[in-house]
Amino acid sequence: MTNQIFRAALFDMDDTLIDRRSAYDEVYRVFYDNHEVIHSSTSWEDALAYFWTLSASNATNARTAIIEIQKKWLGVPGDPESHYKFYFENMVKFVQVLPGAMEFADWMNEAGVNWGIVTNGDQVQHTKAEKTGIGKKTPFVLASQLFGVDKPAPEVFMEAVRLLGVDGLDTEEVLFVGDNPYTDILGAHGVGMKTAWVRMGREYPNDAPAPDYEIDHVEELKGMLA
Repeated sequence: MTNQIFRAALFDMDDTLIDRRSAYDEVYRVFYDNHEVIHSSTSWEDALAYFWTLSASNATNARTAIIEIQKKWLGVPGDPESHYKFYFENMVKFVQVLPGAMEFADWMNEAGVNWGIVTNGDQVQHTKAEKTGIGKKTPFVLASQLFGVDKPAPEVFMEAVRLLGVDGLDTEEVLFVGDNPYTDILGAHGVGMKTAWVRMGREYPNDAPAPDYEIDHVEELKGMLA
């Protein structure tokens, strides 16, 4: 892919190291099955397609999602806080690590790679990391809302560089790996990092800054981090 070797790497978590997409489908399958007003009038395929419109660029605001759902299907009960609780309890239940990600984390640790995870979200992200096992592998998980600012704000990226604990580390020596063009790639570029975008079967959007690399799986990065 390249001859450049990076001194450190930072990773998004959802759909980079853990399989949020499959878990999202499972969460809303439960929601669909639990609400007759939805499954009596709409096929699962059509409902799922709608639920994905509530997760633009693989980011979901569970509190506002229920408001939009209630506009589409009158009579669906719930409120922002109860839907937030439902969404994340089930997300934690269903989420799994992506195939090969644990082995890649083991390889990084054995190779002495300086790395960590930077993810948008709150304490739930730590819970997901522990549930999937990736939290036991990574040196740290920086959850943006516990820090105080979300990606793509530069402060959260610079805090992650600090947590790496590498003396004299310049942002140009850090590779950021993520699936979201508008939070991961945009934000990392903004502080001078190189970026690798995880495709997840998608085409890169024209309205976002281009990543330095496009990959299908994090294992493709081994030659850049060894």
